Amino acid sequence: MKLKIVKGTRDLYGDDVERFQFLEDKAREVFSLYGYEEIRTPMFERTELFAHGVGQDTDIVGKEMFLLEDRRGRSMALRPEMTASVVRSIITDNHMQQATHRRFYYIGPMFRYEQPQKGRFRQFYQIGAEYFGVSTPDSDAELLLMLRQYFKKVDLNAVSFQLNTIGCQNPDCRPAFKKNLVDFLTVQKEYLCENCTRRIDTNPLRVLDCKEESCIAVTKDAPKIYEHVCEECGEHFSELRSILDDHGVVYTLNHKLVRGLDYYSRTVFEVYSDNLGAQNAAGGGGRYDSLFEVYGSPIIPALGFALGLDRLAMLIRLGEKKADGLFVIGHHRRMVNTLVSNCREAGYKTLYDPFQSSMKSQFRQANKANVSHVLILGDDELKEGIVSVKNMTTSTQTSVPIDRIIGHIESELSPER
Repeated sequence: MKLKIVKGTRDLYGDDVERFQFLEDKAREVFSLYGYEEIRTPMFERTELFAHGVGQDTDIVGKEMFLLEDRRGRSMALRPEMTASVVRSIITDNHMQQATHRRFYYIGPMFRYEQPQKGRFRQFYQIGAEYFGVSTPDSDAELLLMLRQYFKKVDLNAVSFQLNTIGCQNPDCRPAFKKNLVDFLTVQKEYLCENCTRRIDTNPLRVLDCKEESCIAVTKDAPKIYEHVCEECGEHFSELRSILDDHGVVYTLNHKLVRGLDYYSRTVFEVYSDNLGAQNAAGGGGRYDSLFEVYGSPIIPALGFALGLDRLAMLIRLGEKKADGLFVIGHHRRMVNTLVSNCREAGYKTLYDPFQSSMKSQFRQANKANVSHVLILGDDELKEGIVSVKNMTTSTQTSVPIDRIIGHIESELSPER
């Protein structure tokens, strides 16, 4: 049997894991400042959760979901995104009975059957946040401010946003705009790509963000939705923009921005960083006040975003690693193992050579491990009941009685811990 990794997946280790951990740690640090708590949902759900919430006519549901069938013949899907799962938790676990509003963030893997390319995988990772119970524009602004602060924290600067409003389901709002858009697109139908020709009848808003050159040329003159929304949605968007202006948030209006999922309403946005290039969004999100109604639940105002962790990790530059921990060198296996265990139990990262190679080889290993101190238990040290402690930064060496070694290490390393 020839072992091969599944196409579109990858193993993460070494620097890749360190980048992921850095991004995850900073997310927890920043999001907690805004009152968000972590939520972890199952990696698979009933297929209808995503089919109803994300939308039957989206690429995710139509082409990209990983489906499986349980032993009773029920259809399950590996989660392609997290918003639907978090909303399901809000409903099934009665979160809103406990509070007027809730904030959650998540970190974890998602699954979509799409063509693998640089920075995109069939098992990929997202960091995201969801805010429930508040409908005012300041909650939209809070999400963008939190994102700006997060990007600053991970040293991805020059952050900007693209904004749009796609209105609501009131007859004189998005439905009226859709009709105008369909009329416009029908006249230009012969110039649209095959997918967008189909979308005229199924999901006309998606034609606006098609990346085919012919469709971009057509939609350049298409009606702009933020100019046609109802008065209430227009006021919401106008107030949001005023708040962002007050906070110096950099953004541009993009009338073609609709996002790829059916559940969005009113505010939609994407976040960009110069580190990614002008055409590459680091993530996006928006408001989805009506998603709960799709699941037969009373309407709860809601909004959120998701960031692609895989792509962000490609941009993180790890600084030079600080010398860290201890390395015990010696040939008396029992004494070495005892000292290693004592150091670890005292809370210090401690390494050693389990193969008891030559002293020269063990020193090479200590250098490669980039430890701050080496503890030497040679024959001379054992005879005198001491440990030679070498500071690998200064190259100074000290002799310490073996029964006082933990105290000595504590005095040497405590400022660095």
